[in-house]
Amino acid sequence: MEIRFEEVPVPVERLNGAVEQSMKKVRTEYREKMKSHLIKRAAVAAILILTAGILAANPVLAAKLPLIGHIFEMVQEGQRYSGNFDKMAQIITENTPNVSGGVTISLSEIYSNREAMYAAAVIKTEKPFPEEVKESNMLGDDDIGYRMYLSVAEQEFDFMKTPAKYEVWEWPGEEYRWNSIDMRGKYVDEYTFIGQFRIDYNLYPICDFEIPDTFHWKLKIDAIDNLHSYSAEGNWEFDTNVTVDTGETAEIAVNESAPNGEVISSVTMTPYEARINYEVDESKVQPGYEKRDSLQSVIVDADGKEIIDKAGMFPVSGYNLSEITVYYFTVQSDEEYGKIQDEVNRAGAGEELVNYLENISVQKIRIDLTNKTG
Repeated sequence: MEIRFEEVPVPVERLNGAVEQSMKKVRTEYREKMKSHLIKRAAVAAILILTAGILAANPVLAAKLPLIGHIFEMVQEGQRYSGNFDKMAQIITENTPNVSGGVTISLSEIYSNREAMYAAAVIKTEKPFPEEVKESNMLGDDDIGYRMYLSVAEQEFDFMKTPAKYEVWEWPGEEYRWNSIDMRGKYVDEYTFIGQFRIDYNLYPICDFEIPDTFHWKLKIDAIDNLHSYSAEGNWEFDTNVTVDTGETAEIAVNESAPNGEVISSVTMTPYEARINYEVDESKVQPGYEKRDSLQSVIVDADGKEIIDKAGMFPVSGYNLSEITVYYFTVQSDEEYGKIQDEVNRAGAGEELVNYLENISVQKIRIDLTNKTG
């Protein structure tokens, strides 16, 4: 039987009623969904406003959110020893923030090779730092903007073994005082100071021990200050394991001597520091140079820029270290040495300085630093 649909009677009123009911249901569900969506959006907005209010009222909390684990990347440039510590460092997870006297100190990251240990930290205060703190605490042009000194009450490296005999004032103990830690960095806000510090393994008493691949380090701070407008006393203790980066250290053999018997045995280089290793060989002393201080020296890089070192240690940043040259010259008095230093400073860097040192030196040792061995 053939059905002709155009001839089938349609109950128009009932159809329109069904459509209207369906549309009402759709509109109702839509309104409910929109209401729920708007409520959720309002709730999120309220949370954001509340959070912003809390953070505005508590800058310490606001500063905490992005800082831990990211201090190095914010302060590593401009340090005397600078570099990509943020790519190499381990984030400290063992320590919770230390709170004492309204001041919180948190260690964030740490990096160590066999020459030194670098640590990044945050100092937060309940009360704002004094207004004048930024005016009185600027560093020189070669350093990042501000510094804070951490007074070390105790420090312990588990590889340091107590000597059988020692004086109480010359070995870590009740009467021994470590040098204060120089933390260099910047103020994030009026409540928060971030920075990094360096512990040199080539200084006493650490220098008497070989640095292992891993070790345990404890640190106790009993005061902080910036030497000008801010200071605080307290008790902040830290305790963490340290893994030493051994893969980026190179040794360049030299074995050349000066007339006074000073021998440059080698140069040690890492991505962040270089160290000239000196020895003394009495058989190398030439007549007239029996006194060790009869000679002084100036070190310059490949561009003729004077290298400012501390007992042979200096940063690799800021210098052209394809080679270095150590110039030795005679000095009869402190006054004569002062005049030479004045002339070195006046000459600046480059050809004029090199020509001056060539004229006054009795010997020079040129060291090619491109020939590195692990």
